[in-house]
Amino acid sequence: MALVTTQNENVFKTKFTNTGGFIVTLLGLSLLALAERVLYDTGRLIALPPLDYFDNLGVIIVHAVVIIFFLVIALVLNLSLSHRQERYAVALVPYFVVSIILAMQLLLQVSVYFINHHTTIQFYIVMLALIAVCTYGIYLTQSRHKVVGE
Repeated sequence: MALVTTQNENVFKTKFTNTGGFIVTLLGLSLLALAERVLYDTGRLIALPPLDYFDNLGVIIVHAVVIIFFLVIALVLNLSLSHRQERYAVALVPYFVVSIILAMQLLLQVSVYFINHHTTIQFYIVMLALIAVCTYGIYLTQSRHKVVGE
């Protein structure tokens, strides 16, 4: 049984069968549920109480370590396997999507924390630094990606 109907060079443009789409979606949702539970447990076990995702800097730092670790693994796997156009590289899409969702969650946590605990100028400085780091990361990732037709 095939999971994909059309395999493209770009994994995100791959067309799934109904079964393949269901399995990839189920994998993504399972990964997201597992990642959220890991965040909850690590925050509860490592950071000092109270367990507050937006107001406790210790919890935010623990979450940042876990999320950045997951994001780096997803990026390395995608960069190393996507250019090979392997048939099973499509299984990496849920990992990459979940890592992006977790990174956005971390960005929201940091933003809310800085809005509540710092001055406006400090908030702007941190957000501009975050934007610069994210932009450079996107640039670096795209510069290593081979464009079709080059």
